[in-house]
Amino acid sequence: MARVHVGAVHGAPDPPMTASAMKLLLTRPKVPAPLDPNFSPVALGKKKYMKMLAGSPFKLEWALPRSDGCGRGELPVFADSHADVSASVHLAGVLIQQMIWQRSASELLLAGPPGICAALEKAFSPEGKYAFEVKTMPKVCGTPGKPFPVRIVASAKDLPPSKDTKQVCGKDASGCRLAFDLGKS
Repeated sequence: MARVHVGAVHGAPDPPMTASAMKLLLTRPKVPAPLDPNFSPVALGKKKYMKMLAGSPFKLEWALPRSDGCGRGELPVFADSHADVSASVHLAGVLIQQMIWQRSASELLLAGPPGICAALEKAFSPEGKYAFEVKTMPKVCGTPGKPFPVRIVASAKDLPPSKDTKQVCGKDASGCRLAFDLGKS
């Protein structure tokens, strides 16, 4: 069966979610979405995941430095040797991707279990699952000629501190709107 593309084609399709990631992260709402009965919101999957990993001794932390600050995130994860570690890699990738688009970033710094960090480093490479973000974020940040590096640091102490700055938005709500589409949709 031929793959149908809606909108622009952005390279190879994402690899399928592993069975263990599906088991832990795909959670349907109590009331099914009428147009997509298989709809599984990330929020419900994350809630189930966080409940399952409460008290985990393993944690992934990341930093997303940018010119005017730094976004930080963390996630309890499975050990690299655990059978369900792919769920940790998948959810961490989605959360990092979300934070990149919320706050912008000039690079990604990772601290945590080596296998998970290596998998995310590969996913956030120019050939990886998140290649679109890696190739687009330098343009968004006004540095189109600069690559988007991903570095693994020895410990979370080596990550820059969180720093958010106020962003002044326009105050004219007279009906004129400006939006941009980076082609991912």
